[in-house]
Amino acid sequence: MSKSFFSFGLNGSYICRSAEGLRYHNLPPTLHDIVLFKNVETVYWAALGPLTESWFLSYKDREGRNRLTWGADIPWELEECLKEVVPSPNIYAFLGPRDSFIAWSPKFIRWAGVPSGVEACLQSWLTPSGWKAGPPRMVVWSRRGAYFALSEYGEVEYRTGTGDMWPIFRETIEEWESEAGFSWSALAYITLDPTTIDQFVAVREDRIWAGSNEDDSEDALESFALNFFAAAKQKTKARPHPSSNPRNPETVPETHPPSKVSKSHYEKWAADVASAFAAAVAANGGNARVPKKLEIRNQNPKAPVPTKTNGEIRAKLLSEFPHLPPEAVICKLSDCIAVKAGSSGIRACKHDVEGLLRASGKYSLEFLKQERIRWHPDRFGRMCSEEWRETGRRLAEEMFKIVDSLITELKGAGTTNGGV
Repeated sequence: MSKSFFSFGLNGSYICRSAEGLRYHNLPPTLHDIVLFKNVETVYWAALGPLTESWFLSYKDREGRNRLTWGADIPWELEECLKEVVPSPNIYAFLGPRDSFIAWSPKFIRWAGVPSGVEACLQSWLTPSGWKAGPPRMVVWSRRGAYFALSEYGEVEYRTGTGDMWPIFRETIEEWESEAGFSWSALAYITLDPTTIDQFVAVREDRIWAGSNEDDSEDALESFALNFFAAAKQKTKARPHPSSNPRNPETVPETHPPSKVSKSHYEKWAADVASAFAAAVAANGGNARVPKKLEIRNQNPKAPVPTKTNGEIRAKLLSEFPHLPPEAVICKLSDCIAVKAGSSGIRACKHDVEGLLRASGKYSLEFLKQERIRWHPDRFGRMCSEEWRETGRRLAEEMFKIVDSLITELKGAGTTNGGV
């Protein structure tokens, strides 16, 4: 099938393709008519720009011919380039603010008006004898200094915007950078909205993804990320004999589906954590209004809007740790009881944390990796009040290490799917 893509446009418009198929909303009238009524069999690639008739479409018609078409408002330099190009499935384009663009294929590359950092990056990749760092895999940029460029050989250059204009994008970049063993060569896709600040989507090869978008396109963005990869046939893996990994049934969670009671405990705790984190983010931003964007994290609960008081968000930095609910702290191993007895820790052992996370019904490598990100000490510390920051970091590090050990165990078991 064609390569998956997502393109944000003016006034909440978008067009995307994934394993789910082609989806679009509020397209420019001419592009909408082409997609809906013309002889389009397969859309290879599409890009929306900052003007109503600024768009690009590469497709195959029902006679099997490759086609290129574009809107009347694309930059004239791009139009002149496209007139000379032989249509193929491997032509890509991105339309940025203020008549900026890049277009490339295995046989050509053209750009104009790109940010200076992107310009320098592209020039460093390209030499008179060919590509030194490989041709572009992804090159995108937007308003207020945000851009991301990745070559086919894994060379990367990015900027997370000016000041605090792109907070969710910046946080995503920092979190992924902080993961041990993470490499940007494992990034499968990223794009920025050329018209709206801090709107983007990024998908990794391990199916972890992050994004920020307006409420009315939330479903489309989430569906795109979850269907970015073509569905693969599940391979059945042999499970180890129970005797090879003995468990104490009273202390270590079982592998059957969680009960309604345990799941309700997890959901309440997860919602409380998400609400506290959202309030801390609002306090850090110094802005007590409801954010326009939603942050979406694969497999994790969506953060609700913090509680309002008299119409205003109650923004508040963290000053206490979101301990596990007492109903989930059930491990009776003597060593664990001793660890939990101290009041200076998180008051839960690895078995308690595992049991609570399994109660989500989503227990998998992807789920645990996202959970680990939430408890990264540096990230957590930025959400803490100054007088409690060091304590908060220490407690978050304890939780971070527990989740990290659960990831190691799950990898060792050779299982990646939920319900293990």
